[in-house]
Amino acid sequence: MRRWGLLVGMASALLGCSLFGGASTKSEPPPVESSPRSVLAGRIGEVLELSVPLLEGGVLDLAELRGRPVLLELADAESPQRESAQARYRAMVEREADGVVVVSVALDPRTDALPAAWIDDRPPFILGWDPQGALAARLQLVTLPTVVLLDDVGAIVAVHERSPPDDAALAQWLHPG
Repeated sequence: MRRWGLLVGMASALLGCSLFGGASTKSEPPPVESSPRSVLAGRIGEVLELSVPLLEGGVLDLAELRGRPVLLELADAESPQRESAQARYRAMVEREADGVVVVSVALDPRTDALPAAWIDDRPPFILGWDPQGALAARLQLVTLPTVVLLDDVGAIVAVHERSPPDDAALAQWLHPG
């Protein structure tokens, strides 16, 4: 009788393992990520070394902006909330004065697709233009808009893809703690 109890106990234990996540011979497929993230999302804490092509010609090395937090926006005319995000960034720059820099890079192939506010009422941003998408390719972006928040030493603090950061995220970035 004792032997039977031991065998039943062992069988129950083995059955329990296979039913409840123990040793199983069946392999589970890896989870499928529903929305791929850019390489930048995996580089939080790293200093972003980058030269940005400027709208009016020339380039800007992000290292020149060290000492202040930088919001780097990469977007095109199809990017959701582009105009409203730019209005929020404008208000943030006006409120924070020299405490923050916004670098907005348009990935539009033609100048007539650039934000109207860039022409009508030039924002207090550094305006970049990458009509061939070389910068987006170098950063291996997977979606637009992509907004990268950098700290005052140029390290990536956060990456926002598919939508711009909300006001709470911007406030936390600018005034942590």
